[in-house]
Amino acid sequence: MKSLKDFKSEFAPDQEVLYLREQVRGLETKLQQEKKATGEARERVLALTDAISGTKPKPMLYNPKDHVGQAPITMVLHLTDLHNGEVTKRDDVDGFGEFSPEIFTARLQELGRRVIDFAKVQRAGYHIPRLQIIGTGDYVSGDIHIELQTTNAYPAPVQAIRCGYDLGALVAMLAPHFEVIDSDWITIDNHGRMTRKNQASDGGLNNWGYVVAHTIKQHTQNLKNVKVNIHTKSSHLVNVGRERYLCFHGHEIKGWAGLPYYGFDRRAAMEAVKRMNVPEASFTKMVFGHFHTAVSTLLYNSGGSLSGTNPFDHSCGRHARAHQTSWLVHPKHGEFAFTRWWL
Repeated sequence: MKSLKDFKSEFAPDQEVLYLREQVRGLETKLQQEKKATGEARERVLALTDAISGTKPKPMLYNPKDHVGQAPITMVLHLTDLHNGEVTKRDDVDGFGEFSPEIFTARLQELGRRVIDFAKVQRAGYHIPRLQIIGTGDYVSGDIHIELQTTNAYPAPVQAIRCGYDLGALVAMLAPHFEVIDSDWITIDNHGRMTRKNQASDGGLNNWGYVVAHTIKQHTQNLKNVKVNIHTKSSHLVNVGRERYLCFHGHEIKGWAGLPYYGFDRRAAMEAVKRMNVPEASFTKMVFGHFHTAVSTLLYNSGGSLSGTNPFDHSCGRHARAHQTSWLVHPKHGEFAFTRWWL
């Protein structure tokens, strides 16, 4: 038999309880609608990426026989914070730069040419058969703020497909110059998210970075020396020679007043403690982006951005020249030749 309190709660609740129940029903309805909408969007996007045709491979230009007997060096190319679709007018940043989809493509092509030329020069003394590409997110500008929605060159779905094609073209451009290209793409970031806040669960699936990565994979499917690995979790370990890189986007690192060096060190310490009793999860260095400035230390390599200074950076008194980074890894001696490619 129900008590008077139970009876009142069910049949004659207080006005506050009624209000809260109505709020819960509304939130549940909104959640179901959002799940349905994002699920349908993901299905449409995957159907689109499946229809992407693969690029035709070009003849190999690298002959590994020239360096037989030397220790194989791996070149690492870190791609991050590309922001396809973003538009920055020169007047909005007092002449500190500009950015557009056309500049996006031109800078990627210039980066590819410089990486190829650099590898050719380094091969005068080293055997460099392998290229490792690490993508750490923010491939698109996204539509997470009303300002981006009104100033972007085109909507987020278009950004994702065009960015995927351009990155696929970059990989195809590099492919003839290396015996093997391995690429790892992190899909969790902040600009590519499809929700108001970042998701801890399925954040790498419900993200335009996922579409970018699958477009790259489809576009390079005919390149036999290229492997595309897509990672939808918050971080991933990439093995390069003696290095074990813990790769993630970097938006999880909290900080203020410029580069949060304390936040970088704190993240490294937290990850080290978390992984210290799990040998297979250990790492030698972190690789991330998000902060638009390249820094290399014993604990981490952070990357730059392809877009450079935008109006928000300018309003905060920050200036970051457009750049990406690369370095070489010796199987025994580790990293060397960390390079900022100013674009």
